[in-house]
Amino acid sequence: MAQAHILQVVQSFQLSELYQRVILTGAGLERLPENSAALHIKLFFKRPGQQQLNLHLLAKNRHQRQTDQQQQYTLTEPLSDELKPSSRTYSIRHYDRANNLLTVDFVLHADPGIACTWAKTALKGDQVGLAGPGPMRMCNLEARAFLLIGDASSLPAIMAVIDQLPLQAKVQVVIELPKGHLPFIDCKRVSNINWHWLEQTFTPQTVLLPLIKSLTLSLPETSVAIASEHKTVLCLRQYFRSLCIDKNYLYCVPYWRHRQDEETYHDARHRVMDS
Repeated sequence: MAQAHILQVVQSFQLSELYQRVILTGAGLERLPENSAALHIKLFFKRPGQQQLNLHLLAKNRHQRQTDQQQQYTLTEPLSDELKPSSRTYSIRHYDRANNLLTVDFVLHADPGIACTWAKTALKGDQVGLAGPGPMRMCNLEARAFLLIGDASSLPAIMAVIDQLPLQAKVQVVIELPKGHLPFIDCKRVSNINWHWLEQTFTPQTVLLPLIKSLTLSLPETSVAIASEHKTVLCLRQYFRSLCIDKNYLYCVPYWRHRQDEETYHDARHRVMDS
């Protein structure tokens, strides 16, 4: 049983037109594992009208998952809607162990939800809850080459992964961005990477899949990560499974679904992962 921790904001600033960076600190962060960048965490926010953030003990969901190794967290005691915090899933961008600072990047949406609004207005000392991280890693670090496919929602995680990869490894990155947005790169490593930028259309069969098919890949040695919108992940997962790629070299996680919020999509998301 793991307890959720309350963290405090150290700094919040706009990193680019698409991202707000929030740096957090607090007791409990020291439990984060080495090379924790890109691991999934749950963040808990006050609901509108709540005076304080109420966190009870959180426990791992004890349901055994056949294919999904991510930790799930549920409240051990039922809370009324007036007390229950809102939760969202994010990725660790960076953890500075020496200074106990956790960096999380938030996508800035045109129609912001509770997490985006919180990040944009967060002030030093503001609180947020943390649970996790889950153990499921985006890449097999034993691979000799890497193909990372994502969109704005997963780009911080992808850049966090890139910073951990061996310098000699060949890396190809395919990113879909909303129309009108320019490429944004914020990783320390800049060499031996091929970037491919596309406009996100939610029709992966038209441009994205043909591009991926055109790439030169040595699949027995390539770790493939797909972290994007629901429909894109399903399409690309089907393609790579048809190539009989080793399951230990294939990561497929839908981060969101077009025109659905996280609460609505939560159960469907895990059905996709379990399949």
